[in-house]
Amino acid sequence: MRFCVLGTLRVLDSGRDVTPTAPKLRQVLTFLLLRRNNIVQTTELIDELWGENPPSSALSTLQTYIYKLRKILSNDKVDSLEEILQTQSWGYMLMVDQDELDLNQFERLLGDGVAALKRNETEKAARSLAEALSLWRGLALADVAAGNLLSAYVASLEESRLRALELRLESDLRLGRHREVVGELKHMVSVHPLHEAFYTQLMNALHRSGRRWEALEVYQRLRATLVEEVGIEPSADTQRLHQSLLAEETTARPAKVVPATDPGYRIAAATDRPRNYSRALPPAQLPPDIWDFTGRQSSINELVAAATMTEPATTTPPTVLIAGMPGVGKTALAVHLAHLTKQHFPDGQFFCTLRGSDGKPADPGQVLYNWLIATDMYAKKLPSSTEERSNLFRSWCSAHRVLLVLDDAASGPQIAPLLPGSEHCTTIITSRSGLYGFSCRKRVDLSPLSVEEGVRLLGAVAGRQRVERERNDAESVVRFCEGLPLAVRAAGARLTASPTLPLRTLAARLANPQLRLKELNSTDFNIYNSFDLNYQELDPRERTALWMLYLRRNARFNLKSAAEAVGCDIDSAETILTRLVSAHFLRIVGYNGARDGVAYAINELAHLYAEKKLENELAAKGCTTTAEVCLAADGPAAIDAAAGPGRPR
Repeated sequence: MRFCVLGTLRVLDSGRDVTPTAPKLRQVLTFLLLRRNNIVQTTELIDELWGENPPSSALSTLQTYIYKLRKILSNDKVDSLEEILQTQSWGYMLMVDQDELDLNQFERLLGDGVAALKRNETEKAARSLAEALSLWRGLALADVAAGNLLSAYVASLEESRLRALELRLESDLRLGRHREVVGELKHMVSVHPLHEAFYTQLMNALHRSGRRWEALEVYQRLRATLVEEVGIEPSADTQRLHQSLLAEETTARPAKVVPATDPGYRIAAATDRPRNYSRALPPAQLPPDIWDFTGRQSSINELVAAATMTEPATTTPPTVLIAGMPGVGKTALAVHLAHLTKQHFPDGQFFCTLRGSDGKPADPGQVLYNWLIATDMYAKKLPSSTEERSNLFRSWCSAHRVLLVLDDAASGPQIAPLLPGSEHCTTIITSRSGLYGFSCRKRVDLSPLSVEEGVRLLGAVAGRQRVERERNDAESVVRFCEGLPLAVRAAGARLTASPTLPLRTLAARLANPQLRLKELNSTDFNIYNSFDLNYQELDPRERTALWMLYLRRNARFNLKSAAEAVGCDIDSAETILTRLVSAHFLRIVGYNGARDGVAYAINELAHLYAEKKLENELAAKGCTTTAEVCLAADGPAAIDAAAGPGRPR
């Protein structure tokens, strides 16, 4: 099969056109194609076809459309191609191979072109982008009726086409093909009168062709259009290009003219760039946002304000820190926050995973090297030391408004070289260790989701109607997951993989401590690994205390009872409990103001992890008791801590 959406909708079976003609069938097929290899919920298809007022027969009518599509796609042999158009829990999924859809080819070629431009492989970029654009046969899905949902996809396709065209024209200008692209650019500015990038490219093409006065007229036309239509002036970059044309300064490429007093000029000099230093594209390294992001609204409002607010009296760059236990959703919130605020940072967004939770923290010097390369600096000219790279990156940031996301930070010294020094740049940091000594504008210690939020997330993963039908059991599942998004997603993945599995059965399995970790573990969601580094960082005395507290199986305890369980004095117990809270094996659930008035509770999933870890260590050391494990790990001192005064050894 061959599917085409870059133009009119076409479906070819061994070269034979089998495109459905009925408008609703075309609409359903298009939706499934654009969401290929992913489940499209029945409710989404109904919303797309009938909007807010679906008929009472909507579901049965949709099922008829699906049946007809199966006949078309299988040449009237419905059973033979059941696997192509699959019925899933509360929805359908169209399975399409990479080379069967022209959109897949376009996205691959566009990605190749962008990557080649970043590597300054301009010839290769031009070829890839031209090949990508050759796949288009007109406006995207011009012959398909589109509802609200499908219209958004169509608009996104057109934006991608314009981006590819803009980049191909940029490649041609870099290759000196300015005369060849003048006509095409004139057409583009007439078709897209508010697309400023096409105007600047036309200005450069005309100027390099010896037609400077025409280039100046293009600027006047752009300015008049922007002022009349939207009430704004051209961007600062375009105004600088205009000034350079007035001064008869030749630009070697579409460029940002950097004054000698600007820190950006010093960077250009340091990397042997010409004075008219620029990038074709700003860095855009953010991972994709999560479509089913749930909850956290109060935290989001505070974090957005902290990340974007510029106080006139402050000279410190905004920095926000998201801390919390493993699986609580720190990275998801950071990426969501970055997408909400990225429009405030037009010069780019940087992202790096610092791997603070896998025991192999990333080298900040290497991170800075990658970032500086992303700003289009020459690799051979970059300094070798982390300190010099940090200074160079901060100098670059002083002339640019950028957003940085440092995910899974291990320590303050690791992130210190990566922080910009300019108040117009914002940094978002996540860390499981808390970084309690780190100074930041806003700190959020992320709590688990509420039961209501957890149920919504479970429904987004496993199907809303399915979850609502067994609401009480869904709430039980969320409680057994302790509201951790990672665990809730694991439970949702378990349900999705088993469409006939009742939620009450899953809840019953999660209620069994011996089965819970097994049920919540998969290749994508590994609860066990989430706690592994936290455990490895505990010293033997702290591990001993952890086991002794967990073996008591008390839901809550205070400082005094903890000291008795561990067999140590109050001061030592307080130090140990503080460490275990920081490592997220315990949590504070109450405080009355007195030193011994702090109430502690065990994190149940961490409890199950620690029990499993204890069993493994018992088996590895050939021990049969907790005390024997302590002796093997740390000798008599650990036994004293575990047994306590007067207890048998």
